[in-house]
Amino acid sequence: MDDEKLNKELNKILTLEHGHLGMYKNYIEHEDKEIRRAFRRFMEVEEEHIGKINSIIRNLGGKPSPTVDGGDIIGKFFGVTMNTVSDTKEILKIYSFIEKKSHEGYAKFVSQLEQDTQERNQFIAEIAAANMLEAHLMQLWLENKMQAL
Repeated sequence: MDDEKLNKELNKILTLEHGHLGMYKNYIEHEDKEIRRAFRRFMEVEEEHIGKINSIIRNLGGKPSPTVDGGDIIGKFFGVTMNTVSDTKEILKIYSFIEKKSHEGYAKFVSQLEQDTQERNQFIAEIAAANMLEAHLMQLWLENKMQAL
């Protein structure tokens, strides 16, 4: 994967991660203690993902796209909208779907990187694979909690 495509993909992922962060930032508003705790941790995980992707972009000599901050705004709006309009089960369903799409997106990105023989891209694949696994774990938690309600 060439530098331009890699930077574009990383910035796309970064924007989406900011959106996820915006979804979970309102964790304190949930009545269910288990959801509050999970969403607080999910927020921290999303912050970690953002930090890792930011570091990769900067270490490659790039800089995050100006549209990245828009992801957080969209995520906050989406989170607030979901929490005021829908019930908890519906929120869990939608967030689970979003995390599933995140996992799938990461899986595709990791696969593309792994097909490349450059050591740099293999290293980035390992970092992205960790984010992919965490997105999947969050999705499974959300699905499990949804079924328990």
